[in-house]
Amino acid sequence: KVFERLIEIKLPVLADHFDHHGLNVGIFALGWFQTLFLYLPSMPTATVCHMWDIWLVERSFKIFFRVGTAILFLSQPILLNHELEGMMTYLNTMPDATLLNPDILLACANQIKVTNRMLEDIEAEVTGQKPASASAK
Repeated sequence: KVFERLIEIKLPVLADHFDHHGLNVGIFALGWFQTLFLYLPSMPTATVCHMWDIWLVERSFKIFFRVGTAILFLSQPILLNHELEGMMTYLNTMPDATLLNPDILLACANQIKVTNRMLEDIEAEVTGQKPASASAK
């Protein structure tokens, strides 16, 4: 739910398109996040290694949310021209592997602002709990 809400915030047109066609973000995002993007067969090893390096340096899962959002941002023109079945096929196979090139994907991901506080606030919003940042005050 956190990633779905992040898409609504960062890519509202695409989020509306997903909603209109009944696409549950969890269906494709679960595989992405559970495997830290190894789920995508076309994901270059160099991209995965670079993401994981960032993850280890930052000590935060932010990079995975930024990369997931970047994949959708870069794929948005294609996704907006598909209905449910076409979107699912695309998101599970990523046939345009050029989008997954580390220079392209990670440059885009680094332009997407996602903070730990933002993720905590979204998590609190979707779970109905008080944000961690509010309890620190």
